[in-house]
Amino acid sequence: MIAKVEKQPKSQIKLSVKVESDKVKETYEKLFDQLVQNAEIPGFRKGMAPRDMVKEKTDVSKLYGEVINTLLQTYYPQVLKEQHINPISNPKVEIEEFDLEKDFEFTAIVAVRPEVKVGDYQKKLKELQKQKEQEAKDENAKKLAAGEKMEDVHIHLTANEVIDIITETSEVEVPELLIEDEVERMMSRLVDQAQTIGLSLDQYLKAQNKTSDQLKVDYSNIAEKNLKAEFVMGDLVKKGKIEVTDEEIDEMAKATGDEQMTEQLKDPIQRWYIKSILEKNKLLTKLIEEASGHEH
Repeated sequence: MIAKVEKQPKSQIKLSVKVESDKVKETYEKLFDQLVQNAEIPGFRKGMAPRDMVKEKTDVSKLYGEVINTLLQTYYPQVLKEQHINPISNPKVEIEEFDLEKDFEFTAIVAVRPEVKVGDYQKKLKELQKQKEQEAKDENAKKLAAGEKMEDVHIHLTANEVIDIITETSEVEVPELLIEDEVERMMSRLVDQAQTIGLSLDQYLKAQNKTSDQLKVDYSNIAEKNLKAEFVMGDLVKKGKIEVTDEEIDEMAKATGDEQMTEQLKDPIQRWYIKSILEKNKLLTKLIEEASGHEH
């Protein structure tokens, strides 16, 4: 096997892979042998029919598809391991050459974790905090002058305000593959939601006075912003050494009173997902407190 690795823009990598023809034939023969062993043809016991007869009744395109899938499942992970690549997306695969008498060639584009350059978000957060405090004071001054009751307000930044600032002041090249995947998910969710109220996607778009392409552009911008925020917060969680213990996860599940969530937390992936949410919540709380000067 020969693999060529090329860095692409926006934290993506292109893998060009060539698998020797003898490996292609070997994979084909192995899969065809399995077909012969499982073939049930009238007049023969299972697995005892002549190979030529099985071949005549075989859907060749389906068999070739299985050969290609087996080759991809074998050699794609092997390339990742050999090249020390840790993808954060499913690969976008293209078959360049497939013939039983030739080398098998394919390309795969994958997204890898982008570099995050964090800006001076602390300064911006404190500026916004002071601005909000001043606006509250000005409002109370107006009320005092009008003889109205002043409000005792405790001004804090909101989570969304913090997320906007740390995202705006940071640089991240979000991989296009991740944006495309997220847009597809958003479109699918929209179709499902529209169907629940008896609308087709075309009817929904007409009501919104938008085309499908315009909606995809909107969703693409939203997806890029959300993904950028995820990467920046993940970076700050890591740098700030913010940790969430198993006890905190269990306490959160218990506090919701949702028995189903307690059951879900037995799944390591679900537990990791909840942990990552709690870590980000801890980060936001910490940044809000620091901006207001009330950090512990």
